[in-house]
Amino acid sequence: MRRIAGITHGPWVIVPAAFTLMVIPVMDFTTMHTGSTVPLEIIGWLVVFAAGISFLIRHKLLWLIGLVLCALFLAINLSHLMFFQEPPLATEAMAFKVVSSVVVAGVAWLYFARSPDLDRRQHWVGQTAHRFYVDTPVVLGGTEACKTVDLSYTGARITVLQARDKFKVGQRVSVEIPDIDSLLCQGKIIAVSFNEIRVHFVDTSDREQELIRQWLNSQNLQGV
Repeated sequence: MRRIAGITHGPWVIVPAAFTLMVIPVMDFTTMHTGSTVPLEIIGWLVVFAAGISFLIRHKLLWLIGLVLCALFLAINLSHLMFFQEPPLATEAMAFKVVSSVVVAGVAWLYFARSPDLDRRQHWVGQTAHRFYVDTPVVLGGTEACKTVDLSYTGARITVLQARDKFKVGQRVSVEIPDIDSLLCQGKIIAVSFNEIRVHFVDTSDREQELIRQWLNSQNLQGV
């Protein structure tokens, strides 16, 4: 059975936040003034534009870079406000940029830390695995019959009743997927909530990953 993504599950908040950062350099042209601070402003524009682009790409390393760039942009603008005399309009624009960068960085951090859309199973520099909402049976540890919430070739999010009483973060567990030729994967639990666990597959062969990819692509599923 296909699980349809709700609006709260998608990275919809991040997209307008990223575009807000990318619009800031354009806004700055309307209040730009000449002087010795222009090079600092240009650096700030490049930094905030790069931060916006990084948040548009759903990858752990790029989002972390985006957070660092937001912090750098914030530092540049705070130093500008503290050490340079600005006309009122420019000061208001600078304050808007500071508030915007703080809000965007805060939203991004919440998604970075907790969002199911940013897959913590993926490698920091590796290719992002496409995840799909899918409700398919799995067997954990050879005995626990459960169903997935989403699945990729790197791991799965699995519904488990009273998960915190049964599993711990860091625990190794086998995951059998009957619908994919009874494929048996070894996994490491990376997150446990009240009724869910997240499992990262370890030591899966290229053939096993390809089996999962082919099966997912054949099911016409909704992407996460």
